[in-house]
Amino acid sequence: MAKVKWGILGCANIAKKAIIPAILAADNSELYAVASRSKSKAKSFAEEFGAEKFYADYQKLLADENIEAVYIPLPNKLHKEWTIKAAQAGKNILCEKPLSGSSKKEAEEMLQAAEENDVLLMEGFMYRFQPFVIKLKEMLAKGVVGEIKEIKANFAFDASNRDQDLRFNAELDGGALNDIGCYTVNIARYLMGKNPSKVANFFEKESEAGVDLSGSATLYFEGGSFASLYYSIMSYDEKDIEVIGTKGIIKVPGFFAWKDQNYFLVEQEGHKQKLAVETDEQYQLEVEAFAEAIIKQEDVPLRVEEESFANLEVIDAMRKSAAENIIVNL
Repeated sequence: MAKVKWGILGCANIAKKAIIPAILAADNSELYAVASRSKSKAKSFAEEFGAEKFYADYQKLLADENIEAVYIPLPNKLHKEWTIKAAQAGKNILCEKPLSGSSKKEAEEMLQAAEENDVLLMEGFMYRFQPFVIKLKEMLAKGVVGEIKEIKANFAFDASNRDQDLRFNAELDGGALNDIGCYTVNIARYLMGKNPSKVANFFEKESEAGVDLSGSATLYFEGGSFASLYYSIMSYDEKDIEVIGTKGIIKVPGFFAWKDQNYFLVEQEGHKQKLAVETDEQYQLEVEAFAEAIIKQEDVPLRVEEESFANLEVIDAMRKSAAENIIVNL
């Protein structure tokens, strides 16, 4: 089987704990090189995971002609810079979410660079490859709950180590919305099958740094459906979603715990059942899908112009709503 040679730009925890193990497990992928601004860290990563090369400079990794794809787990603020540089170097790019930490416009520039250099670009919403998420979408499409009236999505936890956590750094586009609020927006859009037409959002912000610690949003979808979103990096754990329809309800406890979630609670006309569902290694599925697109010279499964732009349009509206204390029409 053909294998895509991967390079990793940065030694972030998400690379160490999720993407690199996924590359190592994928039949169509090979970890070839890692890069860090610290030579010792790059060397340590390469030795730990068996990468053939390591670099103390991101640009040198991009200059390696053997590398076909790069994964970018850098701070949100750096996504645009290194996505464009990777595209100009002819590398296919899997960029960690959010594709842009600031705007849809920035993401448009990133996609333009990818298209001009004939490379693939995909945003890393790994959960979309989970079998139980796809199963939920299929059940809703079949009308299990009837017409969807509301989606409730809550993703919250306590990330209290502020000194070391980039999520508390406003200058690097940190904050709860970029880190986990983007997931709640994505799942609401995915399950509804469309974008909202109106958005209202509120932030709890840290006064000194200006970082959004928590947020709550209501999205209105044409036809009379809603999504209620809560996201926080300073909260007791909450990772559930609930879909309320005209004929029933599906609750997914621990939805945003992903790998640990293995059942739906389904209620229809007073009848309740616990439905077992399949889970799998979502990061491996994501890596395999992206590598397959490269090998087969096909488009990526999560197209930036459809998925990322739509998500960022809503997130931009949420920021505007919170900043100006208004309802934003899309």
